[in-house]
Amino acid sequence: MPRSKKISPQAAKACPARPQPIRQELMDIMAAAPAPVRHALGDLMGSVKAGLVAANQTPKFVDGRARVYDWRNLLPMLTDIRAKLDKPVTARLRRRGKAKAELASLDGKFTLLRRAHERMSLMVEITYALVNVGGEFQTPEEVLEQSAEVLIELLEADLFVCRLRDEYEEWVNVAANTQHGTSTPILVRSMEESIPGHPVMQAVASKKWSYVLSNNLMSSERGGESYDCVAFQEGYRSRLAFILRGHDTRPFGLIMLYSRAEDFFSGYDHQFLADCSRIVSLTVGSRLEVGRDALAKASGGMAHVGNNALSVIKNCLELVKEDLEAGIKAGAVPVLREFRASFDLAREIELIGCALGGAERLRGAIANLLDAVDHPRIMHYIRGEEVLDLDPNGSPGKDS
Repeated sequence: MPRSKKISPQAAKACPARPQPIRQELMDIMAAAPAPVRHALGDLMGSVKAGLVAANQTPKFVDGRARVYDWRNLLPMLTDIRAKLDKPVTARLRRRGKAKAELASLDGKFTLLRRAHERMSLMVEITYALVNVGGEFQTPEEVLEQSAEVLIELLEADLFVCRLRDEYEEWVNVAANTQHGTSTPILVRSMEESIPGHPVMQAVASKKWSYVLSNNLMSSERGGESYDCVAFQEGYRSRLAFILRGHDTRPFGLIMLYSRAEDFFSGYDHQFLADCSRIVSLTVGSRLEVGRDALAKASGGMAHVGNNALSVIKNCLELVKEDLEAGIKAGAVPVLREFRASFDLAREIELIGCALGGAERLRGAIANLLDAVDHPRIMHYIRGEEVLDLDPNGSPGKDS
């Protein structure tokens, strides 16, 4: 039988025993740890492994056995590895959170810009349509009604009511219509400005309000005004009233829009409605001023034509009168015969014909004025607007 080799202590010291695998050493260390620590180490190892797999990394241990002797050394080492894995994740989450906040801010700004663009586009469309209202010689009622038709279409309301102030300081209903041409409520014809508790009339009396928004039209049983109850009974729940004011802030017209939806006009912000009211006041007011100016110019033209005709009549008849008075003063028969011999009958007939021509011109101007009330003839004016052409001798080329 072979003899067994005996290893001397010196040889054993020179050739140390083969180390155990790391997995076995970790299991031995964890087995020696208390139960709570052992569970914590297991969860921490699982987290470290998941982090390494997610980061596509391989752990690097530099002389790990020299540092890890028991669970007291293993726990901080695993914690340190987990902390290093968490740094890029934390930074990435921080950047992602910051980007998400910036994206939300940009989305909010974009929403505001889009809303502002929509309001601006609508305002430009309203302005363009209102500027083109009243291109011909029209009455204030027609100009106000056409402006209301623009607003009811672009603001998508269901009903409009137009009122103008008359000479008795009452607001008279001059026009009313619906979006689709259906029947309109039977509204009161005139409203007094001193009506107590009525929001529109209170705003009219105040100089600082340009529009009134009412989203609480109520029936009479709930305390609604009788002027609103008619609209309420017909199914209208919201009202937007534009108060048209002149340069002296004195109101001259009202355009009231109604909607069947509750809080319908609340979607428009205050600045948009205020700007819209100012534009309506400016365009409608300028059209009314142009109409008044046209009538003033027409009356001035009528006065000019009439004065010229009357001057011609007066001058011609005065000359005839002077000639006749000279014959009457002659008195004696011989002198009278001498006057008759020198009397220029053709001249007198011409003067009387001139006077009759002036009278005919004056009659024609008056006839043109009466006809222009229903069928105005238009000629261009220096301000780019139009005035009535009342001169019967005016050139037809200026008429349009």
